[in-house]
Amino acid sequence: MKPVLLESTEYHDLRSKWFRASHEPGLFVVEGRSDAVKHELQKLSMHWQERAIRLLLDDAHNTLPLMYQLNPVNPIDDLVACKNALLRFHRAGWAPGARKWILLEIVSGLHPADLGAIHHLLYRQKLKDVSVLLFFHQFPVRLNPSKNVPKLAISLVRDTPEQTRHLLNEQLRIAGRDDEVEVESGPGNSPHQVQRKAQRKALALYNRLAWILLCKSDNPRRYKACYRFFNQNSIFQRLSAAQQAILWFELGQLLTKNGDDYAAARDCYAQARVVLEDENLSEVYRIGKEAALDNGEALIEMQEGNIPRAIELERRAGLRIGELPSGPDRHVFQIQTALNIAGLQVRAGLLMDAETTLMTAEKLCTGVYSGWLGHILQLKMTVYQQLGEQELEYNMLMQVLRMKTGSIPSKLLKRAVEMAGMLIQQGDEERAAEVYRLLIAGLPATSLQQIRLIRQSLSGLGTESPAAAAIQHQLTLKLEIQLDSWEQFKYWHERRESG
Repeated sequence: MKPVLLESTEYHDLRSKWFRASHEPGLFVVEGRSDAVKHELQKLSMHWQERAIRLLLDDAHNTLPLMYQLNPVNPIDDLVACKNALLRFHRAGWAPGARKWILLEIVSGLHPADLGAIHHLLYRQKLKDVSVLLFFHQFPVRLNPSKNVPKLAISLVRDTPEQTRHLLNEQLRIAGRDDEVEVESGPGNSPHQVQRKAQRKALALYNRLAWILLCKSDNPRRYKACYRFFNQNSIFQRLSAAQQAILWFELGQLLTKNGDDYAAARDCYAQARVVLEDENLSEVYRIGKEAALDNGEALIEMQEGNIPRAIELERRAGLRIGELPSGPDRHVFQIQTALNIAGLQVRAGLLMDAETTLMTAEKLCTGVYSGWLGHILQLKMTVYQQLGEQELEYNMLMQVLRMKTGSIPSKLLKRAVEMAGMLIQQGDEERAAEVYRLLIAGLPATSLQQIRLIRQSLSGLGTESPAAAAIQHQLTLKLEIQLDSWEQFKYWHERRESG
């Protein structure tokens, strides 16, 4: 895929197609003079307004990575916040809301991680009706790195773990150059400056400790060493209350996940609760963190087999969330808590209770929260599967697949194929064929191999008319063309980067 020149007739024809309701979404690459690119992006942003998000990648190695620009992270210099944003993107992609156009201005070139993010959006996540428009400056410019770039956020995406560790050590060393914060402010040190120095030192130490927790390691003693350090070293007390609470919570989660020491994990959560009593923390922040701690303790109880206690803790978290001000955060937390409770009820065999919980949660998934409905319906499928209610499970499956959420998890794909096989055995080829058709329509381009196998199964049923078979063939061909175009674009970009 070669870029279309901005000043060409071909581009003007392309833009006319974008403005039509029947426009076919996808990837579009444009190249033009710097001033012309900026002017054109301004016009497109004004035309589409809230339906577009405009982003800038002004340097391949020293600009905020695309996945952070799509999902703003605050604060961007907090390692835990940056790590969590990355995990959310890789797990769930991007939630576009009302936005249908991603406008990307690329001054020099794309870093491989940004290429990977674009590929994820288009061919793995399969965003519905969303187009990505890449506007390249015709003559790449190598910019001098800005002093204000968020180095930590960039390093987590651009560099190797060793380089990130080196960066954190350097930040800690630079912060240590300042005079000791305990020294009273002299003529050259205002109270505000002393406070800023203390905050910089605390942030550098916090990030370094967070890195020890979150980086990958095969050393089983690492978390226990962190536990002793947090408990016994006075340096830990120099962190703010919020920073201490976050690290205690992260350590508790890691100890729980590895199953190393549930008693220590419980103590981590207890220590976090003590820290949250700090009067400098807002009530809203405290309530949100307390609910998260309830959730963490519920996970321990679940892994120890104490499901009733785990459900009790999740319900307590739900009551806390109800105290939060109305808004998106509270709404999402309520849905997540309901899913957690229903999942525990399924584990305990309380299937009718789980169905009731999910029906309540389903009512919350309206408007901008409709993306959560797929998670609820998939859990309802599990409930009906365990109840032996094949008809109800089939109805849920149809509802999920017709939503075209842009993602069909491997577990859902496996169960859908199993159900199609069961229907074939029962002589209901037509309904099995409908499952196959929806899978073919819903799977992203990266699942092309599975799509071909499903097409073979569908053809073998003998339920497809020649016209329907031709449509399936065209759909598969379209995905093949998309992947081939992507490879052509990558080849063009590599040549452009190499000069």
